[in-house]
Amino acid sequence: MPEPARIPCGMEASDGLPMNTTDSLSDQPLTPERKALLTLPHRPPMRLVEEVLAIVPGESARTRRIAHAKDFYFQGHFPDRPIVPAIILVELLAQTGGLAACSGDQAAPSGGLRLAALGGFKFPAAAGPGAVLEATARVAGRAVGLIKIEGEVTADGRRVAIGSLTLSPAPTGVAENQPR
Repeated sequence: MPEPARIPCGMEASDGLPMNTTDSLSDQPLTPERKALLTLPHRPPMRLVEEVLAIVPGESARTRRIAHAKDFYFQGHFPDRPIVPAIILVELLAQTGGLAACSGDQAAPSGGLRLAALGGFKFPAAAGPGAVLEATARVAGRAVGLIKIEGEVTADGRRVAIGSLTLSPAPTGVAENQPR
């Protein structure tokens, strides 16, 4: 049985997460998975992870997103046959990998993580509006601050993306200078 999920990236409840048992924004129970979701630095529309299904701290994570017909990425991609862009699938996997890499006792760099490189990716099928996207990410290795993530994204159980990516520490000072 995997170890229970913990708050990722070295954050504690005192680091801005609510101490109560429900999320005040959604009134959902504040489970370890919900706490993990709340620690992602992304905000809509770029927070692609809608639900954290499972985390094995420092090792793996599984997340879910519904590809809503009104999602920004369907505007113009493609008008007659909307398809989730491949880069959105990659970003969903990167966010899931970040949750896996920075959960439990694995502290994130002070500036957070960023996508540093893409390995070989394949996109054997397409996903459209209404598809249930599930990303599964596994930490495949760590070296000199770099974290290799391997994983896949499925749409309604059918593989739509598989590949690897590398996360690295974000340059300090960049995120703080951006408007929120």
